[in-house]
Amino acid sequence: MDDQYLQKVLNGEVQSFSYFIKMYQNKAYAIAISIVKSEDKAKDVVQESFIQAYNALSSFKRNSKFSTWLYRIVVNKSLRLLEKEKRYIKDGILLDITIENKSNYNDALISMHQDELKQLIKGILDKMPPKEALMLQLFYLNELKIDDIVSISKFSKTNVKVLLHRARIHFYDIIKNEYHIPDLNDLL
Repeated sequence: MDDQYLQKVLNGEVQSFSYFIKMYQNKAYAIAISIVKSEDKAKDVVQESFIQAYNALSSFKRNSKFSTWLYRIVVNKSLRLLEKEKRYIKDGILLDITIENKSNYNDALISMHQDELKQLIKGILDKMPPKEALMLQLFYLNELKIDDIVSISKFSKTNVKVLLHRARIHFYDIIKNEYHIPDLNDLL
C-alpha cells in the first residue's frame, strides 16, 4: 500500500502524503518521545521528520520499507536535538547509554490493565537514557525485528542486542527500586 501512495506523491498528488502521516505519526511520535523525553520536542521532531521525508521522497531508494526510512529520520532528528541541547548545557551530562537484561518482564506487564500499563511504561521510559528507551520502544512497543532496528538506528546488530539486553535490566531495576516492586509477579 505504501508503494501506491508513494507513487501518487511522486506523480504530483501532494495530498496523498497524508496517508503516510496517518499511518506512521503515532509510532514516529512514540520513538521521538522515548528519546527526547518531552511532548513538545517530540511533536516538533515528528513534524520536521515528515517534512524532511516529503522533501527527500524522490531520493528514497526503496531498499527498505518507508516506515523504516521514516523512523530512521525520526531517530536522527531526535539524537541531533539532544546533541544540540547538550552543547548549550554548561555542566549538563547526557547520560551514557548502557543497558543490561533481566528476564521476562514483558509477560508479567501484559496482564496489567492497558491504561495502567501504558502509564507505567511511559514513566519508566522517561527515566531511562534515550538509547535504552528507544530500544525498548522499537522492539516491544513497535514490535520491530532486530534487523529493522539495525536499519533504523544504524547500530550494529551486536550493539542493538547489547543495548536491548541492558535496557531490559535497567527497566527491571527501575520497577524494582523506584516502584518498589521486588518481584515482577507482584504486578499480576
